[in-house]
Amino acid sequence: MKYRIVSLGCPKNLVDSEHMAGRLEKAGHELSDEADAVIVNTCAFIADACSESIETILEEAGRAHAEGRRLIVTGCLVERYGAELEKLLPEVDAFVARDSYGNIEQLVGEKGFHGMRGPSPHASSIESLPRKVLTRPPTAYLKIQEGCNNRCSYCTIPSIRGPLASRDPIDVEDELKSLLMEGFREINLIGQDITSYGRDGRGDIKGLLKRLLAVKGDFFMRLLYLHPKGIDDALLDLIGAEERIVKYLDIPIQHSEDHLLKSMNRGYSRKGLDDLFGKIRDRMADVVLRTTVMVGYPGESEEDFANLCDFVAKWEFDNLGAFTYSREKGTPAARMKGHPTKSVKKRRYRRIMEMQREISKRRLERLRGRDMLVIVEAREASGMTGRTMLQAPDVDGIAFIRGPCEVGQIRKGTVAATLDYDVIIEVGG
Repeated sequence: MKYRIVSLGCPKNLVDSEHMAGRLEKAGHELSDEADAVIVNTCAFIADACSESIETILEEAGRAHAEGRRLIVTGCLVERYGAELEKLLPEVDAFVARDSYGNIEQLVGEKGFHGMRGPSPHASSIESLPRKVLTRPPTAYLKIQEGCNNRCSYCTIPSIRGPLASRDPIDVEDELKSLLMEGFREINLIGQDITSYGRDGRGDIKGLLKRLLAVKGDFFMRLLYLHPKGIDDALLDLIGAEERIVKYLDIPIQHSEDHLLKSMNRGYSRKGLDDLFGKIRDRMADVVLRTTVMVGYPGESEEDFANLCDFVAKWEFDNLGAFTYSREKGTPAARMKGHPTKSVKKRRYRRIMEMQREISKRRLERLRGRDMLVIVEAREASGMTGRTMLQAPDVDGIAFIRGPCEVGQIRKGTVAATLDYDVIIEVGG
């Protein structure tokens, strides 16, 4: 059988798709655009993600049925709504929950709903699965955990993905070695909050990082999704001291105001954030900081939003992603009072992103003339493109590359010019 996978949402979902692909390949099936079966791995984090997932399913259903292909739906939409989807989306041949990924090679040929409603509680659901990496060298993701115990008031992840389940450190190390053997050199460690790794009895993130850094090889590790309350001095010392850990910290704050942070159940204060970012900038002068903020959360006043803007202006994050609060059924925040209107949320979103564009432009200007590593990713009509090592895949700007290079290389280059979010890099012969 030939199959195709459409993977929506975050890199964690992409890794799930890669484990399904690995299982299918091991059973003798072939990844191909001319597929006998199409698998849509959905996202359901917020309402917009659910809408995108459903739109994608319906688009794929029209093509699949016209061409005699089967359509299988997996992922967070299945975890969130379970067997209800059989009635809502009769166009789909089969729905596969995460606890059934280990049988995906059999289930692509069956009908109906497969798996319990709700997530598998164990990270071991992927530890036993082979993996076919769907990104191309030198970049790959390495998922170190499943689920989350933070219970933020607005978040559906624990109800979809379950509680924290850290992967066995030996399994993570073995997967790193496998990725290196396949030619991957930029290894992005991911999880809902990787600072919480091991709190369920498998050590801690510092121990895991030391174990992975003991692996011999020419590679770089990027740490994505660091919860502010999980970053301590020992972790910062480790990041600062290790050359193979990219000095790029993705630390979602969501907001700056104490009463909103308390309502969100984030576990820190504005003073705590000021202390943290001051400490990071003091210890790693050239560190790149990325954050995420939420606008329009219940109870956010104009003064609260103005204070958030002041906080962002003070710390000048190199990269910032914003999103408007989404009222998700079943979360504590959905039952709160004081929800800003949709127009207010959109206005605040536009304002903070306009401000961030200017900040990004200023932060990038300091890189002019600096030598740095660049990852060559694509050959476009206008030339080669990629990312500097200080730009994370998919979420940050890009590098326009001048000079001789090939897709898949990691080259040393010089920042010749900077734009609002992007850079122009010159590499030598």
